[in-house]
Amino acid sequence: MKLLLYSWNANNERLLADNLIGMGFEVIWFRKECRHYTRDMELAMEMIPFIHSQGVEGVISFNYFPIVSMICNTCKLPYYSWVYDCPHFTLYAKMVMLPCNHIGIFDREMVRQLEGYGVRTVSYVPLSVDPAYFERIIGKASRREKEKYQCDISFVGSLYTGEHDYYDKLFTDGQTSVGEDFEAILDRQCFSYQMDYMRQGVIDGRIDLNKIQAQMEEQGLMLGEDYFAKPEDLFLAAVLEKKVTVEERRILLTETARRYAYEREEKRGMTDDRGKDKRFDFRLYTGSDTKGLTVLDGLNRGTVDYHAQMPLVFSGSRINLNVSLRSIHSGIPLRVLDIMACGGFVLSNWQPEIAEYFEEGVEIVTFDNLDDCMDKIAYYLANEEKRIGIAANGQKKAQELFSYRTGLERLLMGNEAKL
Repeated sequence: MKLLLYSWNANNERLLADNLIGMGFEVIWFRKECRHYTRDMELAMEMIPFIHSQGVEGVISFNYFPIVSMICNTCKLPYYSWVYDCPHFTLYAKMVMLPCNHIGIFDREMVRQLEGYGVRTVSYVPLSVDPAYFERIIGKASRREKEKYQCDISFVGSLYTGEHDYYDKLFTDGQTSVGEDFEAILDRQCFSYQMDYMRQGVIDGRIDLNKIQAQMEEQGLMLGEDYFAKPEDLFLAAVLEKKVTVEERRILLTETARRYAYEREEKRGMTDDRGKDKRFDFRLYTGSDTKGLTVLDGLNRGTVDYHAQMPLVFSGSRINLNVSLRSIHSGIPLRVLDIMACGGFVLSNWQPEIAEYFEEGVEIVTFDNLDDCMDKIAYYLANEEKRIGIAANGQKKAQELFSYRTGLERLLMGNEAKL
């Protein structure tokens, strides 16, 4: 089968193509920026004749592009999209209903939500990794390069400071009120993973959306006539869940630094001002602005390249922290699988599907709240042999259950993910 890969420079497109080729598919690349998700006629006018000239039999991409779906429907071709972003608002586009679509989503709860809207073109397809690819990158690195990224604790990811801060724009002006216990709901949700207090607050009326829909419209949060999403879904994903993610990452990373990180001028092994805890090399790799976060700013090493540097961070860190986006309601984030594929030890917040597929304390370690996370950092820094064993087991599980071949078979052949 000849597949056109629509490229938008996603990190793993080359891995996707290589694995498709390894499965016997012929892959043809098509690269052009999508300027409008639902109405980019320039993209359509270039892609349609290209499809016909190349004898393409199907189109594939990471993430879902409604305009590509329309093109495939016009050309009577299947469109396979593998979604790894969450939230991914194009999934609320009306074009998602088109029969050409075969959309794989890694978050089971998102699949259920869309099915509740009547969408029948989505299926549950967990994300995939290629451990052999990361092993080659790590193996080719020099000893000096590997040593550069060796540390005790690391976090790679965004803090979302100053990035579409819809919560602050909607609520900090003091003009918008959505209920007396609104802040209490957000505080209760932080580091609580078993209950969705935010959605429940919307359902039972404690958060009154009628009072803020005009402000949501002004901020561009209402997607328009090409979409069918309910205001509450947009409000939760773009405002509340993002706000909780921001707060959880800020609090957890700040507390980790306060308890465990040594200042750059200090030496490893010194005690803090209480004379109790050892100080460790804690590094933050983020492109987010940390100037307003005094404790974290001195630990920020900037961004790392996904292919060249990130594998060295994950393999060289004794503990890799993961704090999932709150918009991921059940799924296993790609970050967790990437760390495992690099042979790294994962300490992550609890997620339903993480608990479903990985054995706690054997292949991964999860925390239930902030104090639990701090205690487990201390425990696994002090218990090297257990930590190394868990990392090795996690890498093996990722290789066995989350390979590209397995994921692509589910996406392309409609196999239900039954792990």
